[in-house]
Amino acid sequence: MRGISIIIPTYNRENFIAEAIGSVLIQDYDGDIEIVISDDGSTDKTLEIAESFGERVVVLRKPVNCFTQGAASTRNRGIRASTKPNICFLDSDDYFLPGHLKKISSSLEADDRFGFAFCRILEVKDNGDSRFFRAWTKDHLTRKNILYPVISANNIVCTNVFLFHRYVFDNVGLFNENYINGEDGDMWMRISEQYEGVFVDNFGAVRRKHEFYQLTGISKRIIFRRYSGVFGDAIKRYYKLDLNDPYRIYRLRILALKYRLFSMKLLFNTSRLYSNFRIKKVSNSDWFELSYFI
Repeated sequence: MRGISIIIPTYNRENFIAEAIGSVLIQDYDGDIEIVISDDGSTDKTLEIAESFGERVVVLRKPVNCFTQGAASTRNRGIRASTKPNICFLDSDDYFLPGHLKKISSSLEADDRFGFAFCRILEVKDNGDSRFFRAWTKDHLTRKNILYPVISANNIVCTNVFLFHRYVFDNVGLFNENYINGEDGDMWMRISEQYEGVFVDNFGAVRRKHEFYQLTGISKRIIFRRYSGVFGDAIKRYYKLDLNDPYRIYRLRILALKYRLFSMKLLFNTSRLYSNFRIKKVSNSDWFELSYFI
């Protein structure tokens, strides 16, 4: 049986959830599609809008006895409730491009070696009645980027670009709910430790442009410290699994050290000043109509 469960975690996304769901419903994929809306306690009209699609979507309300909140537990509830042999994720303020599921599933199913597939993604900004786009994924992906999608470089993968065989989660486990930040990168690292993926060289999804950090300077330092812990745990797992992969352990050590150093006040303030100095203003000429990319 061919089929994909699309898990959409959400929290107070009444302005975007309908477009996310609609972008799945228009896909020309010829297998079964299951849309699972996993809510994290929305207080606006998000669930009312999702339920208006009727039987085409499964809506999971947050259990009344669940007192934790976050992406990891919300995605995990969606995985547990899903039933199809393949799984992908879509953030509720983003959307798929037409033809995405057909293209990426064809690549994943073409070779039994692959446990997952991933593609490129665009970033969008609304300008009144118009939308403009730019590539979020880096232009050139190397073999190392594909084998090590989290640790080799930035802007390679994000949640919306993946398609997984269900057995990957059966073997690797679910998202680590102990992580407040970095739970997605941890998952992609755990999967790439045991499975090879295939890169599909086309744009399959769109993410809305948000500021990466909207917290205070102190909070950023805490986030850096948490990331250091995620990479530190990956180092421990490397030896436990006896991976024998020199490049992986080298990059993990570099990243764990980098985030640990950046969580220190003096180095954090220095790096922030340097980043502000290097930031290039993005002009309107850097954004294009969708037809430029597809």
